[in-house]
Amino acid sequence: MTEHANRNYRDSVFSLYLSEPERLIEVYNAVANTDYPPDTQVEINTLTDVLYKNQINDLSFVLDNQIVVLIEHQSTINENMALRLFLYSARVYEKITKQKPLYKRKRVKIPVPRFIVLYNGNEPYPEYGEQKLSDSFIFQQVNPQLELKIDIYNINYEVNAEIVRRSKSLAEYSRFIGLIKMNLADGLTLEEAIKQAIEYGMKHDIMKEFLETHGTEVANMLLSGWNMDEALAVSKEEGYEDGFEDGFEDGKEMGEMKKQYEMIRKFSQINTPEQIAEILQLPLEYVLAVLNGELVVAEPDVPYNAKKKE
Repeated sequence: MTEHANRNYRDSVFSLYLSEPERLIEVYNAVANTDYPPDTQVEINTLTDVLYKNQINDLSFVLDNQIVVLIEHQSTINENMALRLFLYSARVYEKITKQKPLYKRKRVKIPVPRFIVLYNGNEPYPEYGEQKLSDSFIFQQVNPQLELKIDIYNINYEVNAEIVRRSKSLAEYSRFIGLIKMNLADGLTLEEAIKQAIEYGMKHDIMKEFLETHGTEVANMLLSGWNMDEALAVSKEEGYEDGFEDGFEDGKEMGEMKKQYEMIRKFSQINTPEQIAEILQLPLEYVLAVLNGELVVAEPDVPYNAKKKE
């Protein structure tokens, strides 16, 4: 396995694996039931954070100068995906039209958008689903002036979805993640489950070339990602996300505050402050204060915001 620099959790195995133009074309053909040839022009324009040099969305690209495709990979059912993709698409189109004469009379042509979410989490979900931006509007309209629709596909190996059967890349990725889940169900540790899945994949031609090149990097990213998913699940169970704005100001239990504080510190090893704030649904100012040492662990029964660092 070749050693590479650690990537941010958002720059996932999924993004790295599908960032090859031929794989993107193959996946799009499977989803859209088209037949673009492997040498079709692909311009990848995935958004990146200039300051932190990491990815903001999972994948976006222009296909054949005609279609702009945004693909997101999800391990949980997120009801805000349409809203997030709406915001991502605005930035992608801004990049595409940056040098265009938008203030002149002649109409500027832009690529047709396609929004895709590929899901492989543990919650039951149908083979196909939809989500619309208008679902998030405060009140519903018969014919909203602004709309965006995303197609959600369940790519779990056991679902055996049609689009997975049509795409070798998706089938192998789905099988590989399925192997890790199966190993975990058999009682292996996460590290061993990932290690055995990588070895099995290379031996049985499942993402073989990719794993031979990026094996160590894949293991590191999956360890970080799986640990984050587990930590986030715990945070939800223990109520870190619920009513933070009210709870913090009122002075939460010290034990709960300490867990939250430690979680921010742990996530900072693989995430930017903005991503931590988004994941844990916390104010960015609070996350920054913790990471900058402006908020420290206080004595029992004293909330964090009452104990400033000298």
